[in-house]
Amino acid sequence: MTSELYGVITSTLSATLRMAVPLGFAAIGGAVSERAGVIALGLEGYMTIGAFFSVLGSFWSGSAAVGLLAGALAAAAFAGIYGFCCIHLKAQQTVSGLGMNIVAPGLVAIMMVMIFGNKGKSAMVANLTPIELPLIGKIPFLGEVLSGHTVLFYLLFAVAAAAWVVMFKTPEGMRLRSVGTDPEVVGALGLSVKAIQYRAVIVSGVLAGIGGAYLSLGQLNFYSSDMVAGRGFIAIAIFVFARWNPMLCVWASLLFGFTESIQMRLQTMGMPSQIIQMLPYACTLLVLLNVKKLRRKHQIGK
Repeated sequence: MTSELYGVITSTLSATLRMAVPLGFAAIGGAVSERAGVIALGLEGYMTIGAFFSVLGSFWSGSAAVGLLAGALAAAAFAGIYGFCCIHLKAQQTVSGLGMNIVAPGLVAIMMVMIFGNKGKSAMVANLTPIELPLIGKIPFLGEVLSGHTVLFYLLFAVAAAAWVVMFKTPEGMRLRSVGTDPEVVGALGLSVKAIQYRAVIVSGVLAGIGGAYLSLGQLNFYSSDMVAGRGFIAIAIFVFARWNPMLCVWASLLFGFTESIQMRLQTMGMPSQIIQMLPYACTLLVLLNVKKLRRKHQIGK
């Protein structure tokens, strides 16, 4: 293997892991919300709020950790508004979710002008620093691919494992899944269906907000308009493809992260930019088409 090919492979795989992080967090959050019977169409808006407020928190405090916390809490509050509309007011979930995706960038644009003087790009802030793994970092190839990521990359796998355990191995997870399939039974047991759904929606907002914060503090050190760029919608395709399983969401995120890393690689090869930019979204359509076919076969088999 030539040194040039070796460099292409390692850089592509490393970029794949980086691109998968925001998608993974958002997809896990969406899976939690949908398991509770609340459609997670607002992920794009949650990620936008998380990306902006994490930069704002870092700007005001000088700490990336505080910024990350601010982004997660702001996205949780934003998700709470969506939950109030859908759970308490019984609003149509599809319309409300899409509405949150419209409100978020508009709100951020106004605050960008008020705080930073323009709506295109914020000031530079403290960002999350990469972590060099002490042992793996010294191993050829593995060190170049797995080492040098921010804490959120390593946290993603822990969050996915914890979400899977809670969802499938604990009473809380059983209640969560039951609310999504048969809320009347849960209510008959004396449990609050609304409380369980609120918790699921807020967790969804926290995780999607962390995904958005990774874009602005993990990959960059500023917020720019439209930096989420449809990743919230891709996350929807991911958790559907993963059948609402948090662990499978991570592996599906790696697939979509690979398409984004290939997109970046092809930009240096002179291909039309329109074709390159459509790759992640074409992959999303193919995945959703495949899911639809699988569901049809399953129904026919019954």
